[in-house]
Amino acid sequence: MKSGYAIYDEGSNRLEVVRPGESTTRYIPCANLRPAEVRVFGVQIADDEIWVLVGPKNNQRPNRKIIYLFSSLRGGDSSVTGRNGAARED
Repeated sequence: MKSGYAIYDEGSNRLEVVRPGESTTRYIPCANLRPAEVRVFGVQIADDEIWVLVGPKNNQRPNRKIIYLFSSLRGGDSSVTGRNGAARED
């Protein structure tokens, strides 16, 4: 099975996502992420989860992750994020 990918677009404050086994690009808005206040250190994929690693702008490493799910992207609807339509933080 082809793996999916996700890239954070700071200018649009969204994730560009391709689900595993697909070629269609979808977008997840990151409404709970404020680029003026936090820094995105990276994006990692773990099975169905998309981890956005974040921390304060003055930190040298992330101190939390915001989790989105590939499985939450249904059909042509690319605005659904996380479980029950919301991102989860760990």
